[in-house]
Amino acid sequence: MEKERMWSVISETSDEHKQIVKKCQENIWIKNRGVAFDDDPFFEQDSPYVFASTETIEGLKAFFEHGNWAIRNGILYNDLLFINQVNGGDEWWTLKYDKFKREYVSFESITFRFIIERGEFEKYIKRLENATIEQCKNLKY
Repeated sequence: MEKERMWSVISETSDEHKQIVKKCQENIWIKNRGVAFDDDPFFEQDSPYVFASTETIEGLKAFFEHGNWAIRNGILYNDLLFINQVNGGDEWWTLKYDKFKREYVSFESITFRFIIERGEFEKYIKRLENATIEQCKNLKY
């Protein structure tokens, strides 16, 4: 039996999607005309920004376990945002939403495969959730 998908796609026309794409322009790997696309402009055309959201930690874990995500694919969980920086890889640009400034703040690049394999995923995500923006910026979470 097929596992029920536990996340939904964020509409390209939504303000949330537009805000995330704008933030992506600060990342040299996933921005328009970024490093990953230097040698192949067609690869960039084939790599749209696609973001999903989930309301549960189980949905977030299932997303990462699915694997083989395209570059510029990402997922939003509460105030955390993860965007893949390596096509088919597991290198997630990690951001947290600052509700006072109403913007995403980038602070880390995380590989989840080993965190999941070690059984530390839920604890790790809770640490990120509980951390303040300053703690995230200083990698003290």
